[in-house]
Amino acid sequence: MTIVCNGHAILLAFLLFYFPSMLALLTGGEPHDMTVLSIIMSTTYTGLFCLNYFLFVPHILFSKDNKLLFFTINLLLVVFLCSLLPLWLETHGGLPRPRHLACSPLSASQWIMSYLRFIIRDVVMMILSIALAYAMCLSKNREAMTRRVLELEAERHNTELRRLKAQLNPHFLFNSLNNIYALIAINPEKAQKSLHDLSNMLRFMIYDSENASVPLRKELMFIEEYVNLMRLRINPSVRLDCHLPENPDETLTVAPLIFLTLFSNDSSRG
Repeated sequence: MTIVCNGHAILLAFLLFYFPSMLALLTGGEPHDMTVLSIIMSTTYTGLFCLNYFLFVPHILFSKDNKLLFFTINLLLVVFLCSLLPLWLETHGGLPRPRHLACSPLSASQWIMSYLRFIIRDVVMMILSIALAYAMCLSKNREAMTRRVLELEAERHNTELRRLKAQLNPHFLFNSLNNIYALIAINPEKAQKSLHDLSNMLRFMIYDSENASVPLRKELMFIEEYVNLMRLRINPSVRLDCHLPENPDETLTVAPLIFLTLFSNDSSRG
């Protein structure tokens, strides 16, 4: 997942910074020196973007939460690049000129304006490349945090479900089997019905409860069978009433075993 995100970031930087230069180079719409300068500056913007996306933002701004160091490093980089590139261009033929001024000498005011436009444009583009890296890192970081929260929530639900199953399995299952065993000699038909209810409950717990949701009808049937087995454990003189909807809506669903804790607690108090 990280490799895919990094690949998308590099592709986006290429399209934003290199595509106009490559298009001008292929179509010949700009003088050659302007196109070369555009490619050089595109490489500069892309390098600044990659430094922030892969190094400065995740390891300085996010991990260490050092905003001062982050802004200081980027400020020094921008000042250094805006000072170095014009000096390098002066030693390699001077600042590029537009097509209509390519063959005429520049006055001092024209040279200063050309220099200022060059510097202002570069500063804006460098700041935009840094901001883009920050925005993409922030989006990736929030997406990872959201995914982690969802994973923790799902793990918590699974843990609660396993805990509910563990509450039912140890004492209820063996007590029900003992009661059915004792009931076989007294009332075989009732023992057979109780064994059938227990079989349905176990099938529901093993297979149906693995799903995220189950039909409300199945959940109510599970509760009814649970209460019927609980009746085997109490004295016949004790009254145990359980009123459940007879024909629930088939489209309604609930989380499996969601009512088990309520019924088991009530039964234990009884």
